[in-house]
Amino acid sequence: MRSHLNSHNQDAGTVIGRFAEYGVDLNGLIIPGRSIESVLASYAFNLVVNNDDETFKISLVGSATAVRYRGRELLLASQHQLRDVDETQVSMLTDSGRHVITSGGRRGYKPRSDTDAHDIIAFDFTEPCKDCPELKKRFFDFRQPPPDVLNVHVLGMLLTGYPSGAQKYEIHENNHLGIVRRQVVCLPHSQPSDDVLLTVKAVHPMAEDPDGMSGGSAFVIQWQHGQPHAYFAGVILRGGTSRFQILKAGVVLSFLESVFA
Repeated sequence: MRSHLNSHNQDAGTVIGRFAEYGVDLNGLIIPGRSIESVLASYAFNLVVNNDDETFKISLVGSATAVRYRGRELLLASQHQLRDVDETQVSMLTDSGRHVITSGGRRGYKPRSDTDAHDIIAFDFTEPCKDCPELKKRFFDFRQPPPDVLNVHVLGMLLTGYPSGAQKYEIHENNHLGIVRRQVVCLPHSQPSDDVLLTVKAVHPMAEDPDGMSGGSAFVIQWQHGQPHAYFAGVILRGGTSRFQILKAGVVLSFLESVFA
């Protein structure tokens, strides 16, 4: 199976211009400002499910975010993406797209109707990464949530995901999978009643249906100590063309601490 990635950046105008000329601190590594979008976007992936079918070998069920936490390689997604899905078959594709690597297990909460804090699941790829080292570079070292700052110090937020309608699933026709990634530059907008969430607003609304962005990554770039710093900000849970709700990084961290104690 051949795969091809088509990455599209939303025109962020002056938002990206705020830090394009600077180096951005990411876990102590200085990333050129004009490269930071592609670097941060590289931690979001299609959420792939392996099928027991020679013709339709995989299914695409939205987006996922790859993080490394306490030495574990974990693929994060939202539970609502996985209704009617065999979770034992959640997988990652190798760089060539020729091999489908299933996870080594999953951890999650029992969903609750009163909060989105439990709409999170982690698939453990630690052991599969030992057998397939090429996967290791895909995981972001999640060390801490972003520090609390005033909104005026937030230079921008970068959301990345894979809208279902944009993917080119041509496996039956020519054994080709056209993977299309969307990046959306946003700014903080409001605090929903469920305080595990944050609502952000796109600088430029998406021109297509965002269905499938759930599970994708959210990073924030904020001004600290005279320099832009980038942090993992959370996981996309839902959204429209102009507004998205993300599960905050601190909530994700609490989840990981509880299930991998």
